Amino acid sequence: MRRDNFCTPPLQKLCHQAIVILAIGVALVWISPAPAAVTEPAGRVRSTNATILELLKEGAERSASFRSLVDAIDRSTGIVYIEFGYCAFGHVNGCLLKFIAAAHGNRYLRIIVTPGRNRRTHEQLIALVAHEMRHALEVLESKEVVDVPTMEAMYRRIGTPLAGRLGHETAEARAAGDAVLAELLAKRMR
Repeated sequence: MRRDNFCTPPLQKLCHQAIVILAIGVALVWISPAPAAVTEPAGRVRSTNATILELLKEGAERSASFRSLVDAIDRSTGIVYIEFGYCAFGHVNGCLLKFIAAAHGNRYLRIIVTPGRNRRTHEQLIALVAHEMRHALEVLESKEVVDVPTMEAMYRRIGTPLAGRLGHETAEARAAGDAVLAELLAKRMR
């Protein structure tokens, strides 16, 4: 019985090195500890990013308005993920994505905030997160919003269109961001 050998004499040294490297790689993966998981708060406002988790914690500690937004989302049937990214190709600092998924009685939403520090202060970034959480709460408070078309219809009804067809803005979200910023700045001044 003839057996074809991939590692013919000219390639045997290279094959041996590849096998050794592969074996070392497998061993390192097997014995290395699991990467430290980014822990989420037990609530319904979540992130996979440690910096955003710190912003959520700080916002809730320093601002009663921020904390009330988190609490309201926690009492809802929604799960809101907040991540860094870019909305409208960087033309806006944050957004509630036109995305909604429902599973097991929950509605899942995603918020994106631009990470750039040159656009805002630390307090303004926390206020931006609050502003976008208020948008998420608007969706979660409207039981009829279960997909993108119903989300868009709701914002056409309650919001003001933004220039360039970038979405809609609401007075409630602006007020939430402003209230959080005022509370954060007042506590920083003390």
